[in-house]
Amino acid sequence: MIRGIEKDEIDFSRRHLLVGGGQAAVFTILLARLQYLQIAQSDVYSTLSDANRINVVPLAPPRGQILDRHGIILAENDHNLQVEIIPEQVADLRATIAYLAKILDFSEARQRDLLQTIKRQPSFRATRIAENLSWRTFARLNLQLPFMTGVAPRVGDKRIYHYGETAAHVVGYMGGKTARDIRTFGATPAANVGRSGIERKYEATLRGRAGVRQLEVNAYGRTVRELAGDAGAAGADLRLTLDIRLQDFAAKRLGRRSGAIVVLDATSGEVLTLVSNPSFNANQLSHGIDTQDWNRLLAHDRKPLLNKAIGGLFAPGSTFKMIVALAALEAGVVSPDEEFVCDGTFTLADELFHCWKKEGHGAIAMEGAIAQSCDTYFYEVALRTGIDHIERMAKRFGFGQKLGLDLAGEKSGTMPGRDWKRANYDTSWRAGETVITGIGQGFVLTTPLQLARMTAILANGGKAITPFIVQPSNNGTNATSGAGADIGLPSAHLRLVQRALYGAVNRADGTGYGSSLLVNGARMSGKTGTVQVRRISSAERETGVFTNRELDWHLRDHALFVGYAPHNAPRNAPRYAISVVVEHGGAGAQVAAPIARDVMVHLLSLKPAPQPFVPTNKQRAG
Repeated sequence: MIRGIEKDEIDFSRRHLLVGGGQAAVFTILLARLQYLQIAQSDVYSTLSDANRINVVPLAPPRGQILDRHGIILAENDHNLQVEIIPEQVADLRATIAYLAKILDFSEARQRDLLQTIKRQPSFRATRIAENLSWRTFARLNLQLPFMTGVAPRVGDKRIYHYGETAAHVVGYMGGKTARDIRTFGATPAANVGRSGIERKYEATLRGRAGVRQLEVNAYGRTVRELAGDAGAAGADLRLTLDIRLQDFAAKRLGRRSGAIVVLDATSGEVLTLVSNPSFNANQLSHGIDTQDWNRLLAHDRKPLLNKAIGGLFAPGSTFKMIVALAALEAGVVSPDEEFVCDGTFTLADELFHCWKKEGHGAIAMEGAIAQSCDTYFYEVALRTGIDHIERMAKRFGFGQKLGLDLAGEKSGTMPGRDWKRANYDTSWRAGETVITGIGQGFVLTTPLQLARMTAILANGGKAITPFIVQPSNNGTNATSGAGADIGLPSAHLRLVQRALYGAVNRADGTGYGSSLLVNGARMSGKTGTVQVRRISSAERETGVFTNRELDWHLRDHALFVGYAPHNAPRNAPRYAISVVVEHGGAGAQVAAPIARDVMVHLLSLKPAPQPFVPTNKQRAG
């Protein structure tokens, strides 16, 4: 019996030992796990805990201003008067919305949309129900606050454009973010980003560095207190090369016509004026435009949203004849004094080409042919020169390629040649196409910016320039400016063309003589152009060609003019180059040239005159 008891005691001790050992093992494992969680992983779980407790709210910093060359503000931030509602603090949400609708002039559909939006949000979260309120409406709202609960007036920021239409294509406008914007610019707390112009091109520079607020919240997401904050850094201001005084005058001078005006500093490449018409109201697009008005802008036959100065494509017409003349001189196929007889027509095989002057110009050499814009002369010269030489010369002036302007939307245009024709039409180049290229028509397409740059190169002695519109600065917004390398024009050839351009405007037989000017001893040189957009049949020529006034707007000729001033007297070295394109405006001499004259007179009379931007050594390096 005793032995049985002893045996049971031994078995119990073993079980006790096994259970105790197991408990010790489990306790050791739990202790080790506790040590791992509380000590080794304390930082990780502390961070996770804080993430549940702390909300990080990004803050949008003030956006940088946009100014013209003289410091005149073009775009800045202004108060955005808003109203928000906190649903959990409202006794009767539907009645409160109806009461607000009387003050804010909301339709019933708008009220229904607001109620649906509010129901989808947490009841403690403020929902914005209106913004961009007038001071009058905002004041009326504040007077009614004692009779409403849960309604909170707010003062935010909005973008304001002081020259809403005059500079709209240059400055651009703001709009709501899209998924593509986030991929392009990264996440940003700002509700809007630049949609076009400088606002778009320099979005990263203008928007600055975002700030943050750290808010302690409870388990339901309500804010308990603010723990910390960082205001971020305001966006950088941008000063443009644009002279808004000249921009405003040029836009008004162009009036209701569709077209573009570009004025460049011929030596530095600074853009002084970049007008595109018709324009749009940047404030309307930034503050909200209804679908009907937006669709009207999109469907407008004169394309107000297109920046025609850099994105509009036009045949250059007779403003291209200087390129053909320089190509012919360089190829050695014609001498400056060689005369051709113009009787009003030119025949190639069975094709008949006409000069703008029906009775012809008679015997004429190169300088007179440019000044009087003789088409027959340039038909013959182009055919002698060949498309290869013309194409190479045009590309040296920047035709058929983007010029590198620091503004979105620039088009390259078209400078045709044999390879281009084969690639686009799968056929060979024809001699008749060379003839028509000689007067700047056919496949040739240019932008007003390219025409202004071509003129600047002719004026400054053959130096390539890169147009720019944001002044170079230490923040690296623009690294290059000023005249570039010589494009290799013989001085004798260049002087001949300059004399011809002077004669075109300042001699009685010149096509632009009616637009000559004299301001403080300064004169303008230039070249008119008229671009035919329809084919004139033989029957029409026999019975009488319709005038532009007799035709529908879209069938009328384009009017062009390019020029520079002051003329190259030693004390008045050419400084400003201009191009004017009036879409379906008629004759260049009658429409575009007078506009260019008036803009140039205004420019030469400005006090103070626009001074060229001279970069510092640091900016040159940057």
